[in-house]
Amino acid sequence: MEENKWIASVKGQCNSGSWEISVLRADNEHGQRSYGWFDENKLLISHNGGPCHWPICGFVFEQQVIIANEVARRLNAGESID
Repeated sequence: MEENKWIASVKGQCNSGSWEISVLRADNEHGQRSYGWFDENKLLISHNGGPCHWPICGFVFEQQVIIANEVARRLNAGESID
């Protein structure tokens, strides 16, 4: 695996109290283990954090995972995500 490769990361589930969908560098061990810590090596797609924990429907959660994988693919291909 490339050290700088971007990967999609999913923590939790759509109906759990907290979840996070992000795209991060494969070598970002802290980012993989931890919620939050967003920066140039960990990009937020979506989360359910803070004092209010609201679930979302499974379809929307799954679509956000698809988006995270597409963002990772584009970043790995050197494409813009802006």
